[in-house]
Amino acid sequence: MAKKKKTQLKPVARGFATTSVPKKVVLEEKAAVDDNTGEEEVVEEEVGPKVNGAAAQAVNDEFDPEKVEEQSLQNLVDSKQDKMTQEISRSVKAIEMDRRYSKTLPRLDLDPALVDRILSLVVEADLAEGRKPLEEPEDKAIGKLGITYGVLRRIGFTEERVDECLRAIRGVDLDEAYDWLYLHCTEEELEDKNVSELTEPRTPRTPRGPSTRMPHTPRTPSQFLVHPPPLPAITPAVPTPSRLDANAPSFVPSGKQIPFLPSENDPECEHTTMKARIVSHINRSSDSSDSGSDSLDADDANLQYVGLKMKIDNLTSSRAPGDKTDSSELQDLRARLTKVKNNYFFDERDAEAQYRVERKKADAVALQARLRGLDGPDSSPVVQPKAIKKRPPNLQPPAPPTPVAVTDIFDEDIGDSIGGLLEALEDMPATETTDKGTTVTVRDMALPKHWSGRTPKTLLADAVSKADRYAAISYTILSGGGRAKRAAVNIRWDGKKTDEWTMEDVACHSEGQAEQYIATIALHEITFPSRDAFTVQAPSGGQTFFRLLPAVFRDLWDELELARKIKTDALNRGVWANLRSIIEPKLDSDLKSNGRSVKQALEAVSSSAPRTLTHGNDLASEQIAAGFRARQASSAYQEMLGHRNLLPIAQYRDEIIQTLENSQVLVLSGETGCGKSTQVPAFILEDQLSRGQPCKIYCTEPRRISAISLAQRVSKELGDAPNAVGTLASLVGYSIRLESNTSRNTRLAFVTNGIALRMLEGGSGQGGQGTAFDEITHIIIDEVHERTIESDFLLIVLKSLLGLRSDLKVILMSATVDAEKISEFFGNCPTLHVPGRTFPVDVQYLEDAIQFCKWEISETSLYARRLHDKFYRGKNRTDWSEDVATGDDDEEDPIHENVKLEKRYSAKTTATINLLDERLVPYELIVRLLERICFEDTEYGVYSSAILIFMPGMGEIRRLNDMLMEHPSFGDNNFRIYPLHSTLSSENQAAVFDIPPAHIRKIVIATNIAETGITIPDITCVIDSGKHREMRFDEKRQISRLVETFVARSNAAQRRGRAGRVQRGLCFHLFTKLRHDTLLADHPLPEMMRLSLSDLALRIKIMKVKLGTSIEDVLSRALDPPVSINVQRAIAMLVEVGALTPSEEITPMGRLLSKLPTDVHLGKFLLTAALFRCLDPALTIAAALNSKSPFISPFGHEQEADRAKIAFRTENSDFLTIHNAFASWRRTNPSFVREYCRKNYLSHQNLQQIEELRQQFLGYLVDSSFIQVDKTFIRELTRARYGRNRTRFVTVPQELDANSNNVFLLNAALTAGLYPKILSIDQHNGQMRTISNNQQASFHPSSVNFGRKPIDFGVNHLAYFTLMHSKKLYAWETGPVDDVALVLLCGDADFKLVSNAAFIDRKVKFQVPPKCNIALKFLRTHLASILAQQFRNRPLTETAVHWNEIATSVLSKERLE
Repeated sequence: MAKKKKTQLKPVARGFATTSVPKKVVLEEKAAVDDNTGEEEVVEEEVGPKVNGAAAQAVNDEFDPEKVEEQSLQNLVDSKQDKMTQEISRSVKAIEMDRRYSKTLPRLDLDPALVDRILSLVVEADLAEGRKPLEEPEDKAIGKLGITYGVLRRIGFTEERVDECLRAIRGVDLDEAYDWLYLHCTEEELEDKNVSELTEPRTPRTPRGPSTRMPHTPRTPSQFLVHPPPLPAITPAVPTPSRLDANAPSFVPSGKQIPFLPSENDPECEHTTMKARIVSHINRSSDSSDSGSDSLDADDANLQYVGLKMKIDNLTSSRAPGDKTDSSELQDLRARLTKVKNNYFFDERDAEAQYRVERKKADAVALQARLRGLDGPDSSPVVQPKAIKKRPPNLQPPAPPTPVAVTDIFDEDIGDSIGGLLEALEDMPATETTDKGTTVTVRDMALPKHWSGRTPKTLLADAVSKADRYAAISYTILSGGGRAKRAAVNIRWDGKKTDEWTMEDVACHSEGQAEQYIATIALHEITFPSRDAFTVQAPSGGQTFFRLLPAVFRDLWDELELARKIKTDALNRGVWANLRSIIEPKLDSDLKSNGRSVKQALEAVSSSAPRTLTHGNDLASEQIAAGFRARQASSAYQEMLGHRNLLPIAQYRDEIIQTLENSQVLVLSGETGCGKSTQVPAFILEDQLSRGQPCKIYCTEPRRISAISLAQRVSKELGDAPNAVGTLASLVGYSIRLESNTSRNTRLAFVTNGIALRMLEGGSGQGGQGTAFDEITHIIIDEVHERTIESDFLLIVLKSLLGLRSDLKVILMSATVDAEKISEFFGNCPTLHVPGRTFPVDVQYLEDAIQFCKWEISETSLYARRLHDKFYRGKNRTDWSEDVATGDDDEEDPIHENVKLEKRYSAKTTATINLLDERLVPYELIVRLLERICFEDTEYGVYSSAILIFMPGMGEIRRLNDMLMEHPSFGDNNFRIYPLHSTLSSENQAAVFDIPPAHIRKIVIATNIAETGITIPDITCVIDSGKHREMRFDEKRQISRLVETFVARSNAAQRRGRAGRVQRGLCFHLFTKLRHDTLLADHPLPEMMRLSLSDLALRIKIMKVKLGTSIEDVLSRALDPPVSINVQRAIAMLVEVGALTPSEEITPMGRLLSKLPTDVHLGKFLLTAALFRCLDPALTIAAALNSKSPFISPFGHEQEADRAKIAFRTENSDFLTIHNAFASWRRTNPSFVREYCRKNYLSHQNLQQIEELRQQFLGYLVDSSFIQVDKTFIRELTRARYGRNRTRFVTVPQELDANSNNVFLLNAALTAGLYPKILSIDQHNGQMRTISNNQQASFHPSSVNFGRKPIDFGVNHLAYFTLMHSKKLYAWETGPVDDVALVLLCGDADFKLVSNAAFIDRKVKFQVPPKCNIALKFLRTHLASILAQQFRNRPLTETAVHWNEIATSVLSKERLE
């Protein structure tokens, strides 16, 4: 092994020549000690007894258990102490920094009564809970315990408290210890300890009171080698200056002490005199109880009062254990105290002041005594004067300290030595006896000749000056008549604290040597203060300044270091022994049985066993076939078979069946009207039944109306009786959200895509095992071309399933599917194209419609484009209409270019086209078109029997329906007008398919549901608004929301195709041909490319099927994979709200959110509000944020609209303002509701949409079983949701809405849901900044808080929902946030108990008092547990109910009685 290179030392300037002498033998020390010895060290022969004499003794071969135990403990010291000390120091430094930082943070307090209630509950629970053994090896556990012990002692907790704590807690971690201490200690014990006094011994601080220690200087370093007796008190560190002391004594650089007289202005003298008088009074009063106090003067009376009160304290609150003083003595003392108070000269204020000073000193000494184990009846610090302490003299005005360089015996102390020069000629004896009979060891500590380097006295002066610039050092010669000289050094720090070191049993040849010797002792003690084990930091990097000392003093330093190490090791061994006794009961003696691994193995075996569909025996197969033959023979079946055979797809039946026999997957592309949706499922069912094969066929549909209508149609075609769907008498059923019509006999089920995905979740199979897909033999995905996020995801799932189940057959069907692309996705599977049965359609565009109707508009028209340009917005208008009023959405003006039409169009048509605002639905034009087709134009009149009008959404359908019902011609009995949208009830939807009598005409107003989802057979004319609403992820707002856009060309083709089912048709597209040919997209963008993927990410996590290694990996396998950044954004959002863990594991709340198809933040808000029983306003707020604002701001009426909105303002919150406006609208008489909306600038249409969304969200909550309601309420909700036309209000059950009026609880739920969408308010400048990236934000002009100062709201934070950047970063909807809600409900909380701080995700920070902090920590833990239980739908225990009540009280700002 290569020799270790020695540390290179800087050259030291010396004023002398060095001489090499033989090196003494030194015990091998640790590296830290070795570093303290330089390579140029000059070592003189040791004087005095041998340090290591005991080592030469013969080793006793007998087994000594005590020595073995001691060696074992020493091994712990050697192996762990250094590393552990460094770890303790790091922890304590971090605590110091955190404590300083926490004082700059905003303060958070709780009602003291609530704090007490919380802590009492915690203590009760702690007592009831049993101890669990530690599950880690002893070596590791004891190391952790050592760190915990060291940190707690270093930050000021008493040894007794720390020992009690470590024995009480279950584990060994620091956080658990903090919890126990902050729970059980008093406020006084938890006050910030002066950590720096313990952590920085080299930079001492000014103490708060006078010194309580008188260090004992050893005779020789060998005295250090025996185990030291317990010291009377812990030696404090050197203090730091806190104020200038004008009376501080000067430092005089002389070996002799200047004589002095006591000054009555000297504070030290005053202090000594005072103490002596108190002690004498105590002694006097204890000797004689009859001494008359009436004759005392004021000072005597005050001193006697202090003494008596101290004695009473010692017999009451500070009574020592085992003290059996009789109670009569206590009564006597109290009587005497009363007598003193009645004395004429007695001054109670002065006496109390003196008493408090002495009490504080006594308490400090008692505390130090307890730490040293000196608790006893005779340890009262007040009555024990210091025996050897000598007071510093009354010095002259300050003079700078000047080091004295002593060269040789002839020029040092010549005039001061008793013997003069004659003494130098005689040999100094090795020992000497003092006047008191004490034997003193004499050491020669002479400096080398002509020494010009640093001496111990100068180094001590430097060290003291660095620590306290106002400290004064004085030396005193103690020796009597003998030749050997002894000295004492006294350091008086700023703040009246003094430290003194004396040479009791060691002396030197001269006074100069004695002063240098005692200076070395003091310097060493200041550098390494005497402390309890584990409570002082080992100096990092080692001290090197002692190398500047002369050789003889370097040897002394090494002796002191060796002695210190032995002493410290002994103390540390004692602590390690105690820690070992603490750790042993905590350890788990027996290893846990491997039951868990056995259980996992069993689960693995059960999950790996393939689930196969049990095929019946031959008898069962024959019964199935016979049953189907009987069905085929029925007249109903035969009648429908004739109609079925007329469909184009009928001739492809055998080809479809044969292809499925040979392949697992078939892609079928069928044009509109070919009959694929009804016939393909029936073909497969009939084939399986005719062969006696058991089957389970599922056909997925994108809409509930499609699933219901197809199930009813197929059931009828198979010969079932009317309304038999889902019964035991039918083979066909359907399953949609909130409604399942299937039975055990169902062989063909039509389900929505969402239901199909739900069937893939774990535990959805029979008996709660596997998935419901395990029983399926055939799955048909219809309308694949719509590319919904669910259908695309189903393709990913099916592709994975096909590899696991060879018996599964998959059929993919659509009208306009890209067959080749999907075939390639499924490994080039077979494809089949089926032609449709359609007639030609005459296609007209917007310009044709305008020309045909001769419709025109002027610049003042409500539909005119220029009316909405910014140039016109400032002009007041006398009237406004909701149809053309804009809301608060920040939509930018589109850029318009004039269209040039062909010559066959009139100039008026061209002008109208260029003036018309295409963003608006032209209701007038639609009505005019209907009038022309139905009444005025005979050529187009043949198309008027059944007209289908495509509108963007429910609001537009309702608006047009009202206009037609109020129309004199369309409102009569000659027309039947049917709204058609996905939320209509099945009964209302069925009426759409009825063909009216010949003289009655039909008008159907539908959303894009009528594009491909359902087929109305008799439609002859289509009027297409050219728009639809689709969910899109708004990049600006970072949320998914319904956006109205123009359709794609493929959508337009599907719409006009609806008109050619029974005869030649007519279609008017209300967009220009130019837009159709150049601006419309070819196909709609797949939802997976345009939606937030958070909902899908949750679906992936609840799937039982293993699809990939991660969410991003699964989605990368899609037909059109989403952009990676969108996937990562979705995962990050789910982790933020707590739906996923950072490792992408789903949480109980995440499972619920997967069933709430809304923004995850709003979903969490709804769940939390339901638990806090304030659901009604939460539904309103969530619905409004998910749709359009109820407030509108018509052009020219902006100021009136703003004033109307401000009238609804509630609690400085946009969220509560929305709820207030909605609640007011809901309370309004229906007869006056439109007038009310007009007066208050509210959108009746948007408010209706909010109510519908409220009901939808409520339905989701009921469907997920998260909230429990009775069947009556479910029926009422269904009627309201699926009723025709009129909006029905649903009242939330009282048990879910008891706290709706408590604004604090509602805000707490909102905070929990929206976090981390939080703005922090700078209390100095009033700026708002996002907590996520510290960006400055402002209120948007649409906010009720616009123009106001956030600092006036009286809160530290605001929540927001939408943040958008235009001219600046705008927060749209904002509301105040309670700090307690942030701490209890949001993010990852870090309660830094020891620093009096609480951090949320390191983003939100508070200063919290100790007891309040520990209360909040436990309350948050229990509240999180309660919420998790409720998210799992598990009942709460009695204890959990108590915690829930307290949490509700805290969040709702209720005060305990």
